Amino acid sequence: MVQSDLQNSKIGFVGCGTMSAALVRGLCTLPAPPSVVTVSPRNARKASALFEEFPQRVRVAKSNQQVVDQSDVVFIGVLPAIAEDTVRSLKFKPTHTVISLVSTAQMEALREWCVNVPASNVVRAIPLPPVAKHKGATVLTPEHPLALAIFEALGTPVAVESEAEMKKLMTISTLMGQFYAQQRAAQQWLEGQGIEAALAAKYIGAIYHCISYDSRNPSAHTFDELVSEQTAGGLNEQVVRELTEAGAFTALTDSLDGALARIEGRPAPKRNKRPYSSLED
Repeated sequence: MVQSDLQNSKIGFVGCGTMSAALVRGLCTLPAPPSVVTVSPRNARKASALFEEFPQRVRVAKSNQQVVDQSDVVFIGVLPAIAEDTVRSLKFKPTHTVISLVSTAQMEALREWCVNVPASNVVRAIPLPPVAKHKGATVLTPEHPLALAIFEALGTPVAVESEAEMKKLMTISTLMGQFYAQQRAAQQWLEGQGIEAALAAKYIGAIYHCISYDSRNPSAHTFDELVSEQTAGGLNEQVVRELTEAGAFTALTDSLDGALARIEGRPAPKRNKRPYSSLED
């Protein structure tokens, strides 16, 4: 899909939660945005805010069905508990592309719910909020050209052939909280050293942004190379070595194993209890 195709498209959102709102903001601020973006009235406050922010682009529908009727591409962004009933109630056309943002809705079920939509036009996608600033990371399946083009415009998409692959990649997004927790720990350490909280936060935010720059477009070996570049006996190498010896990275991979088990709906694997432990053990 070329830029002009996106500019001429009509995109709709059934559900107007945080993720849908981020996508709307990202789409509406593109150099060549879609011709119209229609949002459902379910979350009246957020829908109204989007209309006020982009009055020339956003329409607030009177119903979910009106969203579908006025769109070529329909995003489903409702809560998992109401996803099936919501989608089954909609009348789609064979020309529709449906992109589900519902993390727990499986592809087989989605295709069954989206009556009249070709199976190849039903897509699962897990974007992250920075799509609002065209800096998102999105995993999706299958590799649908239209969906891929949309998410390319909003950041970096990673398309995979199977749900099994998608679930494994989804697991990495669970590292977001520990990333912030690591920043918080660093801030608390600096405060303990007598550094004012706001100054500590400013520098930590800048440092983390700075050190991630070299890994923004990685190859298969980038992370190995960046770790190996740390000078033997230097301070960076010392921190990596000490965290490794303390079991920090073993704990990280164990936590990823546990998160994947939850995503796949199976029992949590046995944890490696030493040199750390968890309340889940």
